Amino acid sequence: MNILITGGSGFVGRNLVRFFSRGHRVSFTYLRTTPPADLSAIAVPVRLNVCEEAATKDAIEKVAPEAVIHVAGNKNVRFCEANPGDAFNVNVLGVRNVARSCRSVGARLVYLSTDLAFDCVAGGYSETDQPEPTSVYGRTKFEGEQFAMSELTDAAVCRSGGIYGSQSPLLSWAEKELGAGREITCLTNVKNTPTYVDNLAEMIEVILTRRLGGIFHTVGSTTVSRYEFFQVFARTFELNADLLRPIASEALMHELFLQPNSALRSEWTSQLLGVAGLSLEEGMRALRSKGSP
Repeated sequence: MNILITGGSGFVGRNLVRFFSRGHRVSFTYLRTTPPADLSAIAVPVRLNVCEEAATKDAIEKVAPEAVIHVAGNKNVRFCEANPGDAFNVNVLGVRNVARSCRSVGARLVYLSTDLAFDCVAGGYSETDQPEPTSVYGRTKFEGEQFAMSELTDAAVCRSGGIYGSQSPLLSWAEKELGAGREITCLTNVKNTPTYVDNLAEMIEVILTRRLGGIFHTVGSTTVSRYEFFQVFARTFELNADLLRPIASEALMHELFLQPNSALRSEWTSQLLGVAGLSLEEGMRALRSKGSP
């Protein structure tokens, strides 16, 4: 399959490019972050700002993909909160531009959305629950979902969250801190369903292969706190888990722009796709088999 992955130079995008390049012809877009040489060796880089409608249409027409996995967007929750106009341009209008361009070339669209589309209070949100985002980031991602599905009736929206994998900025930082003997403060009052990025890619591949559309919760199967997440990470990578300091702090949660409970239910998605979301332990073991995080 000829696949275009937008935002391919970011952490999630890089991992998706590497996964899909094993069995498909892949191109990927980048903007400010120059793609590493090893990525450009396995896929075709295309410089693109998805906020520019004409440029997006031109780029997608030139690549002529059968499918587009739309990852590009501003994922910095703090920045989005302070700059709602910029967040709207990339996370909403960018989706519109990509969706319209997909329609013009007859390409399928998979849009990577977020668990923060919900109010993130109680957790356990299913694919049919009504989103009620409370942050600018969550709201713009949900509006992006609506554009994707209004422009393309067969679009697939994949809500995910807590994505980790090779070259994860969060895990690379944690490994460095623990390796240096420094304590890490870990919130116990923040929960989600962490997702191993290769497991996410497996789910997306099934969606594309079977030409499925609609809303999917493509997440891991374990609901954990940030403290529990770092505990499993430290144990799996043989780091000092005693340096993890658990704390329940609403002040720190708000300071870091984190939400109490964004955990998603994914039983329906897993059953339909025939791909189970990995538990956190399974995902971490799979990551460990690749070497360092």
